[in-house]
Amino acid sequence: MSKQYPNSKARHLSKDGYYYVYYRLHPLADKSGRVYEHRLVMENKIGRFLLPFENVHHKNGRRNDNRIENLELWTRFQPTGGRVEDVVKWAKEILKLYGDVSSTG
Repeated sequence: MSKQYPNSKARHLSKDGYYYVYYRLHPLADKSGRVYEHRLVMENKIGRFLLPFENVHHKNGRRNDNRIENLELWTRFQPTGGRVEDVVKWAKEILKLYGDVSSTG
C-alpha cells in the first residue's frame, strides 16, 4: 500500500485544475480516497474538519493557489425563507458556529 497524506505530501493535479492528495482516512475523502488540498489547508487553519455545507473559495480565481491568504471559507447554509423566529434561531446557530468571522479567513 502506498503512503497516504499526511505521511506523503505528494500532490496531484485534477482535470479541473485543483490539487488533491490521497487521504483515505479523511471523513470527506471521495471514493478513491482523494481530498482537495485547499480544503485541508483551510481545515488546518480553523482547527477542525469542514462541514458538508462549507466551501473553500480561491480569492484570485487560481484553483492551484492554495496559500492560506488566498483562501476564504464560504458557507451555503442558509434558510430560503421562513418565520422570523426560525431565522433568528438560524442566525444564533451561525454565530455560535463561526463566532469571530476574522478567524475563518
